[in-house]
Amino acid sequence: MPLIRDTAYPRLAASPGAAELAFVTGRTRRAGPRLALLVLLKTFQHLGYFVLLRDVPAAIVDLLADSAGLADAGTLSDYDNSTYRSRLMALVREFVGVSGDGRAVRRAAVRAGVEAARVRDEIADIINAVIEDLIRQRFELPAFGTLLKIANTARAAVNRGYHRQVSGALAPATRDRLNGLLVLPPGQVRTAWDRVKTEPKRPTPRHMRDFLRHLDWLREQGADTAVFSAVPAAKVRRFAAEARCLTANVLSRMIEPRRLALMAALLQSQIARTLDDLADMFVRQLQRMHARAREALQAHRLRQTEQTDALIALLRETVLACRGGGKPEERLAAIEALLLPDADGLLGRCEAHAALAGDNHLPFLAPFYRGRRRMFLRFLEAVPLVSTSQDRGLEQAIAFLLKHRNHRHPELRVGVRERNDTDRAIRALVDLTFIPATWWPLVTGQKTRDPPVTVDRRAFEMCLFTQVMTELKSGDLCIPGGDTYGDYRDQLVSWEVYEREIAAYAEQAGLPASPGAIVKGLRERLAATAEAVDAGPANEHVEIGGGEPVLKRLRAGPTADGAAELERRLKDRLPPIDLIDALADTEHWLNWTRHFGPISGFDARIERPRERYVASVFCYGCKLGPSQAARAMKDLDRRQIAFINQRHITEDALDAAIATVIDAYADLRLPRHWGSGQSASADGTQWDLHPQSLMSEYHIRYGGYGGIGYYLVSDTYIALFSRFIACGAWEGNTILDFVTENRSALQPDTIHADTQGQSAPIFGLAHLLGIQLMPRIRNWQDLHFYRPDKANRYAHIDTLFTAAVDWDLIETLLPDMLRVALSVRAGRIRPSAILRRLNTYSRKNRLYFAFRELGRVIRTIFLLNYLSSLELRHLIQAATNKSELFNKYAQWAAFGESGLVTEGVRDEQRKLIKYNHLVANLLIFHTIVGMTRVVEQMTAEGLPLNEAALANLSPYQTEHINRFGNYTLDFARIPLPLPTESTIRMPVVPGSAPAPQPAEEPPAPAEQGDLPNDV
Repeated sequence: MPLIRDTAYPRLAASPGAAELAFVTGRTRRAGPRLALLVLLKTFQHLGYFVLLRDVPAAIVDLLADSAGLADAGTLSDYDNSTYRSRLMALVREFVGVSGDGRAVRRAAVRAGVEAARVRDEIADIINAVIEDLIRQRFELPAFGTLLKIANTARAAVNRGYHRQVSGALAPATRDRLNGLLVLPPGQVRTAWDRVKTEPKRPTPRHMRDFLRHLDWLREQGADTAVFSAVPAAKVRRFAAEARCLTANVLSRMIEPRRLALMAALLQSQIARTLDDLADMFVRQLQRMHARAREALQAHRLRQTEQTDALIALLRETVLACRGGGKPEERLAAIEALLLPDADGLLGRCEAHAALAGDNHLPFLAPFYRGRRRMFLRFLEAVPLVSTSQDRGLEQAIAFLLKHRNHRHPELRVGVRERNDTDRAIRALVDLTFIPATWWPLVTGQKTRDPPVTVDRRAFEMCLFTQVMTELKSGDLCIPGGDTYGDYRDQLVSWEVYEREIAAYAEQAGLPASPGAIVKGLRERLAATAEAVDAGPANEHVEIGGGEPVLKRLRAGPTADGAAELERRLKDRLPPIDLIDALADTEHWLNWTRHFGPISGFDARIERPRERYVASVFCYGCKLGPSQAARAMKDLDRRQIAFINQRHITEDALDAAIATVIDAYADLRLPRHWGSGQSASADGTQWDLHPQSLMSEYHIRYGGYGGIGYYLVSDTYIALFSRFIACGAWEGNTILDFVTENRSALQPDTIHADTQGQSAPIFGLAHLLGIQLMPRIRNWQDLHFYRPDKANRYAHIDTLFTAAVDWDLIETLLPDMLRVALSVRAGRIRPSAILRRLNTYSRKNRLYFAFRELGRVIRTIFLLNYLSSLELRHLIQAATNKSELFNKYAQWAAFGESGLVTEGVRDEQRKLIKYNHLVANLLIFHTIVGMTRVVEQMTAEGLPLNEAALANLSPYQTEHINRFGNYTLDFARIPLPLPTESTIRMPVVPGSAPAPQPAEEPPAPAEQGDLPNDV
């Protein structure tokens, strides 16, 4: 259930104006009623509802009394229970111009709640919409409890209507088929409903064939997508999420309309997910084929080393013979003596070597393609592929191949010779422009791009499958009905919305208003940075070796005086505590379990919900698993813990709980010694995973199968964002996802990362989102620097630059790029969804070239600063160290070593990462509270505290937390209250600003009769 602070329900603030003072003076005679009227007026103007006078903070009452000259007005609380209060409230309504008619207010609130519930599902969102509508209609806001009941009732009624609508649109045969999924066949232990939720396994040919058959089965069971045409997509996703966590037994007890609607929604969701999974399998199968072909190329080169050496030796002898003495005829004879005896053999060996030049592994693909042809063709048949550009060549080639799928001849006819008046022309049967230059000789057997009559069938097929893989990754091909591989353009804001909101967005992101001004500013900034670096003083930390700059290794800075002693005293004074008690303490302080509850919103209440929620978070966040946790916690059963996880805790709820902890952490003073909260660093760490999971891949660096837990860690040490991704995924694509998923008060604008954050498109998108990307780049010498203009030359750094920026391309496509950035900020699309496509080379996608060119500009500016500034490199190093330390701390908290290894459901895998993230943040918060009290005690005792020593502390303290033993969850144990700003006595960081706070600052004074916009 949401609390009042989770919604837009207004809270108190005050400041009087001249018009209000004149109003209260003219309507009252005595000081007491005058002050009471003024307090009611100002609180109502800012809150939209009347409060009890005794609940108004004394500071606000004193401020109003001083402003009106009513210092001796007496006690206001006496008016709360008098009839005079009603008269004062009527005067306020008349002055402000609002209606207090309870029936009219309720009718308006119900109407607004129903309208909001049609497209929203979260209770807090529905309440916010109702509040906004009541304020717009000039109604007095009812009590928060009333709004909560209206929102719950409206959501239930709207959902029931959607259930009946979907159920009524289903054909009788479809209804029977869906109901049949819940029936347990004789002799079976599982219903077909469990089969609906089948997860993909490793992308082997056999598993992919099985999953293709699974797609066919899902399509047979599912309903026509038209039944959801009038249901908002958010509602369909909610219905599918609810159905996913329900068993056949629970569904069978539901009323039929709701049951059928939930089942149909999940089937539609599962079909979309299966399409994406099959595309993933297809891509990874092709990638594995090419990887093995590259390995075969290297092995071949090792075997051919002797022959290559012989060719080089022969070349040397030929050159010596050519340069030798004697007449030309004699030198020619010597050369012929070397080459002619085995000319054909030499030519064949040279051509074989030339065919593999440039690491060309394509000739080695054929052995690994064997056995996969039928599966790949079946994929093209089952999964619809549509081009996202005007180029339909690959689509036509796919249709051509499927038409000739039974063709077994080594050659495939792709053209027909036709006579005309002058010569013979070749009429193409299929467009071959999709074939890259590297494939052309292998496919056609010719070096020129003349249209062929026939092609090598196997090479043509391998080339086409490879291009399908490439274009799926780049977004040039999409899968209608898919999610990950769907058409990303459908998720962008419309051009009408873009034109309406771009000015405000540009101001928010700190960008000029027009594309021309943006390009001009970037051009001047790049030129100024290059000139400043070129003219700067000699940098002793950069050496020139072999004509290229070489960065010296960073040296650790000196440890602050007293830092070791302060940390020792801190550890000695931190009181020992059991891990589960620390979690219970944070629940007492923050009530973070309020975000958990029945997914459907209609399940029966459970006994002791807070205790069971904390126990479940402990179980999964520490990787114990329900069985082990139940053995250690005697009062809970394994099934009770699993039930809470499946039916009450979602990934979104875990994110909301994490945001609650971060917001409370930002209110504490001690973390401000470590950072401002405006920067963060991203890093990933491996989590073990069963090899048969689709998410699992073998990682060379970690030496095992698993996935990557990816985290964004604030410079104050708290983790802001987490994500579970496959080992083979490019981690950098996920760096910017916090823009749409971090709901906390800490919103960093500077992001540090490791080398995977160096991609040019990532730099480009980050810039348009108003984020400064500062990764730690290991092999920066391999990156290209770009000049502001071809004519620019520099005295000292000229050799760094390899090309000039194409400013025309950037300016032309800036509206398209800004539309993407605006869509990200609006929550329409994740940054990773677009970066996954932009980080794959595309010859068709204009956005790819535009973001790459923009990113080159921003990255060049950063690299120049990176080379010239030792302080910047130290800053980046320190920031990335914090994220690496958090990874170790999160792994320390996951001491149970169970869960991800055996969990095969991807939704649960993602939740386990979130559980661990929540537990780590809760322990960090508990530790920081203990550290705050210790520092306060030391200050009270007069012990010296060095500012630099405080800055060297870290909340990743573990010695005082006991992780092992029998776990008893005692909610009768009440911890000390949280330290507040008024009670803490500790040094203040010189020049530090308060941490970002939730938006509860007093708004500007309202004009007469107006409610403020932020109510």
